[in-house]
Amino acid sequence: MESDTLLRSKARQVQQSDIKTTSIGAELGLLGLLLASGLAGLAAQSATVTVTMFCGGVLTWLFVTLPDFFNARAQGLKQQQQEGKEGKAGAEEGKQGADNGAAAGKPPASAGPLPSPEAALALIARRRSVFPKDYNGGRVTREEIEKLVQAANWAPTHGQTEPWRFVVLEGASKKAMEDLTMQICRTRLPADKAEKTLEKLTKKADSTWGKISAYLAIVAKRQARADKAMPEWEEMAATACAVQNMALMCTAMGLAGYWTSWQEVAREAPEMKEFLGMAPEDRFLGMAPEDRFLGMAPEDRVMGFFTLGRADPERLAGYRGVRGPWADKVAWRG
Repeated sequence: MESDTLLRSKARQVQQSDIKTTSIGAELGLLGLLLASGLAGLAAQSATVTVTMFCGGVLTWLFVTLPDFFNARAQGLKQQQQEGKEGKAGAEEGKQGADNGAAAGKPPASAGPLPSPEAALALIARRRSVFPKDYNGGRVTREEIEKLVQAANWAPTHGQTEPWRFVVLEGASKKAMEDLTMQICRTRLPADKAEKTLEKLTKKADSTWGKISAYLAIVAKRQARADKAMPEWEEMAATACAVQNMALMCTAMGLAGYWTSWQEVAREAPEMKEFLGMAPEDRFLGMAPEDRFLGMAPEDRVMGFFTLGRADPERLAGYRGVRGPWADKVAWRG
């Protein structure tokens, strides 16, 4: 790409040089004719000779120099347009490369400078868990969700296993997950507890769930790499770090997010795991493990759901963070 650009640039420089040489040659020729007309007039002491030579110089200017001038100007404009098209194409190619890099898990080539320690700490301190009841029902776009997952993908991971997986539930899938939750609570809980739980969930369904733009199911793979089996707590801790990254990006983008553990009886029920693409082997009718959705398996852990939506700025500003002194939570040993 760089060599092609350099070659085109050199070609344009040579072409511009040729145009300038032609124009200068014509102008020198005109000056020579005018000078010759003046000298001839003086030598012959004849006004007729002087006028004749002068008219010849003017005609030469009209038919030689002036066309060269307009031709050079037209070619210059054409080159500017071509350079503009090439610049736009280069910018599009750069953007496509950055998008491909992000999708492949590589940092953007045009990544800006690191934020100052004060700016990074301010972002962390301003992160809030925003309850879905305070969402305004606005939709979060796919592009915004992709940025959240890209941030999650840079969580620390022991052994480079990258165990976090997310299933984005929108529209009909979102409603299906809510209905499945109700069904599991109805069938798996004791009758008295089921009644109270369903009453509470029905109220949420009527007042809150409709404000949520999407759920991101949070899954920690038990063994993300076939050649490495890390302790389960490490994989779950890495996944939790990924969710923290996502929450920080929510704050930076002005979105509202909340990590809910969901209903425990429904969260890791076999029906929920199957719904999320984590069904047992016999449910896949011979499908190879690598062909499963996200490669998830029944032994993987569902760590709740990240609710995502929008909230009015004044509502977000109303969330106050309170923490005890950090110095009370650290001990120093020399």
